[in-house]
Amino acid sequence: MTFSTSSSQVTRSPITVAAGFIGAFIVATLAVQLVRSQTSAASPSVNAGQASAVEPVIASQAAMWSVLGTSEAN
Repeated sequence: MTFSTSSSQVTRSPITVAAGFIGAFIVATLAVQLVRSQTSAASPSVNAGQASAVEPVIASQAAMWSVLGTSEAN
């Protein structure tokens, strides 16, 4: 029985290689941000007793712009 093997060298353009590195860098950066946000959210706050002093987050842009329509804004 005879087996034939053939090998070919794949050549990629420098643009393709650069795009691959940039894509890998973006994915790695997003992964680091995800891990950091998960670890900071999981760890308890040092000032947990002062959590009630924090004002709530504004939910929408309409809520932010509605202040301009009131007479108190002038």
